[in-house]
Amino acid sequence: MESPRSSRLSFYDSGSVIPSPIEGRKCGIAINVPKELRPSISLTLAGVYLPLFDNESLAYSQWPPCGPGHYELFLACNGISERRTITVLPTHFEEEDFNLVFQELTDILPAMLTNRLIACGAQISPPPARDQMSIEEEEFVKLRDAIMGTKERLGMMQILAILQRDCVKILIPKLEVRSVERVRRPDISRLPQAMSMPGNVLSSSRLYQMYDTTVDQSFEAYENRLVKAYALALRSRLSRLQARLKSMTPPPAMATDVDNLANEFHLAYMRATFLREIRNASITSVRITMVLLKNPAYRAVLQGYLGLSQQAAVNFEEPALTAPLNNFPYLYQRWAGLKLLNALLQVCSEKGYRCTNHHWVRSFNKNTTIQVMNDGRPAVQLWSDRAGLLVSYVPWSPLGAAAVGAPHAPTGVAIFLEAPGQIGKAMLFDPKYWVDAKPLPENTAKPVKRKTKKTIADEYNRKRSALDPLQTDVNEILQFKQQIRGIENASEIIYSSIMYPGLRKPVTNDIEALPAHPCDGESLHKTLVELLRRLIP
Repeated sequence: MESPRSSRLSFYDSGSVIPSPIEGRKCGIAINVPKELRPSISLTLAGVYLPLFDNESLAYSQWPPCGPGHYELFLACNGISERRTITVLPTHFEEEDFNLVFQELTDILPAMLTNRLIACGAQISPPPARDQMSIEEEEFVKLRDAIMGTKERLGMMQILAILQRDCVKILIPKLEVRSVERVRRPDISRLPQAMSMPGNVLSSSRLYQMYDTTVDQSFEAYENRLVKAYALALRSRLSRLQARLKSMTPPPAMATDVDNLANEFHLAYMRATFLREIRNASITSVRITMVLLKNPAYRAVLQGYLGLSQQAAVNFEEPALTAPLNNFPYLYQRWAGLKLLNALLQVCSEKGYRCTNHHWVRSFNKNTTIQVMNDGRPAVQLWSDRAGLLVSYVPWSPLGAAAVGAPHAPTGVAIFLEAPGQIGKAMLFDPKYWVDAKPLPENTAKPVKRKTKKTIADEYNRKRSALDPLQTDVNEILQFKQQIRGIENASEIIYSSIMYPGLRKPVTNDIEALPAHPCDGESLHKTLVELLRRLIP
């Protein structure tokens, strides 16, 4: 994002003005305010105060190294204020790469994984057949009908307004300490506690204060929790649809309609103040109550919630998708791991393996959900009677047990091959976003007036050839392999690799660097399939 002409903030690197910060690098922030006002400057980045410096010519600060994403930069100075949203783009990825990762994670890969699991015998719901509308158009129509309503059913906009005026309340008992003259329902079980209060015993038969049982009105009724769960689900799906549309180039015409719908629904949600009083909005299972059946507004919520959760679809549940640019390093690594799972399922299907466990993939009615778990259990397991072999796809990190329990499951993958009574074998794949970028080799080719596919490919490979895996990542794998060599009955590692946005090359004698380019996903799939066909019996 370039600095607007009227902006008091600009960025510079090595003495030259740059349009925006560069991923992973520090840069200077020039602050253009009168010299006499500089002592009152305050500059925050995402709410964190940045250090300020001053010289004769200008005031300045320093932008810290950070990953890709949108960052809020706020300047305040004696009545002067400026708020800027700064966009930092990935250095080694094109916009097309970012869009492809988002599209594959939200739609293509979940459907492909579901179909391949079904081919291996998994008992899950197949993905739905598409009609003439695009995926985004289908989602928009469903969300619009759920929020704005139809001729047959109330929408959440109307429902929230109705329930704000008259919603279900429940009575919650609570204890209060009152003088004995005001006690109406004393709690006799608390008598010893009341007698132990200092100065509370006036005589052998009289207390000054006693515990009284009272009630408070609360909005924490099950029906209200269902309303909030439904509203939050709609907001989450709207947010993901907005992010998906913004990633398209150019954004489709309906992007404006989606933004307007999201804004209107946000206002309606904020006006429904009773929702703020509901702290627990989790619904583990839907139960039918008389309020849900008899009250038209609550009945519409029940029908909408069931309809939303029972639509025939395959969803990849990943919170990082709500802010895809800020979470792009993690999403890229997760994308590479799921591409590996897709290749593994294809190879196992070809060799006659049958799915015995699909822990990450769950089906309820017509809805299939893929959710990455960080519980140490295999994501998918497949068995072959012919080979007498169990193949397991397991989240893995070279840091070992230290990574289990982290907010995100490890993006690395270990594929285990286990046969009864034999030492197991393992293949290690470690996707990495961050790389060691060396200076680009000099381009000795003559300049061309018109680019061809060959010249574009040559330039692409020239840029990728300057990328290497970080040495720290290589050392982590080497250290992990060294550690397990001393463990009795540990699996034998027959292959290890780092998946990264560079070119295929050997890193050490037993670690290979595999190219994982989103814009060339077919080549990655072909490479992985050939590799797994060779290593899996």
